[in-house]
Amino acid sequence: MSTKMNNPWLQLDRLSRIRVKESIKYNAFWIVDAFNQYGLMIQCDEDFMQPIREIKLNGIQIQLDQSSTPNKLILLLKETKDWEIFLILCNDLLNVMKQHDEDIIVNVMKRLERWQKLLRKSAFKIMSKEEQMGLYSELKILRDYIIPAYGYSAGIHGWVGALGDKQDFLLENFAIEVKSFRMTSGNLVWISSKEQLNSEKNPLYLFACALNEAGSGETIADLAKSIKEKIANESLSTEFIEKVEVYGYFPEIPQESLSKFLLEQVKGYEVRDGFPKIALEHVSPLIPNMKYSIELSGCSQFKVNMNAIFK
Repeated sequence: MSTKMNNPWLQLDRLSRIRVKESIKYNAFWIVDAFNQYGLMIQCDEDFMQPIREIKLNGIQIQLDQSSTPNKLILLLKETKDWEIFLILCNDLLNVMKQHDEDIIVNVMKRLERWQKLLRKSAFKIMSKEEQMGLYSELKILRDYIIPAYGYSAGIHGWVGALGDKQDFLLENFAIEVKSFRMTSGNLVWISSKEQLNSEKNPLYLFACALNEAGSGETIADLAKSIKEKIANESLSTEFIEKVEVYGYFPEIPQESLSKFLLEQVKGYEVRDGFPKIALEHVSPLIPNMKYSIELSGCSQFKVNMNAIFK
């Protein structure tokens, strides 16, 4: 979490409040209650609808007060030390209120349900550079190659690496395994399981993405946003974001440490007979996990034209 975030509750005494400095339709206040708990109070003339299922957020108490007008939605943080993630949540709700002139309450409740899912997951952690490179490469292949050729629905449904499948993409006529490596480290890629280069679907292609870290590049946040913004279907958008989250990236959680990469080149190889891989029949079933590297500079006879694949 960022240490540069301004804590809006520091200026408040117990049992006090201050108006949120945002241009929104309804009143919202940063509050501190009788127990010195940080909170956000949203006032609304509309009735806050009780959710079908009770919304429970780890470490956060939710109160709906419909006993008087205006109605009040109050969020209280149980542990002050968690104020940064709580502030991100509050700002996310306020942003929803800025974006929606109508059905504000419905949309705020939807966001709370979204945060309920987020906070159920394991503790948020900063993604390593290698994890970022892996997700970056898959998102680049999805956005720049697969979606233009097959559309958003087929592309996102076909992105199965996040589901624990053997390969990263399973499309109608072929499968793709995506590997990233640093441009400065040669043409060595690592195969992290015995199944990755053994597919029931043929042909299987290995896409090797050479990356450079550069200030003029894109982060995984940039890529995810550029894809999500163009998805018209809500359920497809949800599927996409859920798949991104499996890799450890959560759009709501700012990560100042995200690296910017440039895809310097991507080379495609057909994993056919003779390709340097370890075949499943050569591996004992008593070896459940294995990892090995391939030097792609010696694989020129297996190279394929990327554009021809996506005709």
